[in-house]
Amino acid sequence: FLLQAYKHIFMSPSLVDKEPKAMWSRNACLHGMNSVTIASIAYVATQVQFALSSSLVFSWTNTTTDSEMFYHSLLDLFEDPDESKEVDDLLTWWNR
Repeated sequence: FLLQAYKHIFMSPSLVDKEPKAMWSRNACLHGMNSVTIASIAYVATQVQFALSSSLVFSWTNTTTDSEMFYHSLLDLFEDPDESKEVDDLLTWWNR
């Protein structure tokens, strides 16, 4: 689900059910993206968390999902030096 959401947001909604291609959407271009980053993974995970919640309106400070805290906790995990090998492997997988 996370991979499909990522493709939809940053690449092209038409790629969700198809094989990945070297195609980036306007969202990726606007942000100067040519590869997957830890921040973009955290962002999409936060959007997916909201989509799976019972909240009707997205807000970074929503008390039900606390999206801002969720996003920053993911960034903290990804930036933890003890997790660097796993994060490198994760980024390698995402950018394959």
